[in-house]
Amino acid sequence: MGLRSIERHLAAELCYEAVTNAVRDYLEESLKAGRYLYYYENLVVPIIRAGFYPPGLLDVKYFISQQEEVVRAEARLGLEEGGQVRLVDEGILIEEIMRPYPTVRLRARRQREAMERFAENQAAQWRREDATKCNTLQQKST
Repeated sequence: MGLRSIERHLAAELCYEAVTNAVRDYLEESLKAGRYLYYYENLVVPIIRAGFYPPGLLDVKYFISQQEEVVRAEARLGLEEGGQVRLVDEGILIEEIMRPYPTVRLRARRQREAMERFAENQAAQWRREDATKCNTLQQKST
């Protein structure tokens, strides 16, 4: 595997990470505001500043505008629950931005890493609990 091939594979993964972080921040801020924020300043610019330009980045405008129309229609019909705006799922928005890239592979890698971190944290917690029980038993026996 040559250097260019490694760069191509790594670039897609780094781009996916940047898009994921930007989308997460965008949706959190939109939820706090109670509406979709302006997509260009809050979503597109952070991704470009990170140094990436995925092919579906500018097409996200149409996707978000369609979602806003759905939210407006639900508000007119009174289907909105508790006055809180229902935002699009994070994964769907990421896939829309990263459209031609193999997001399934990138998502699987990220989920695998999350599961590994969870397993490590769980094992560390169990070790702490076992050590606490052992110390408690030693103190009771003496």
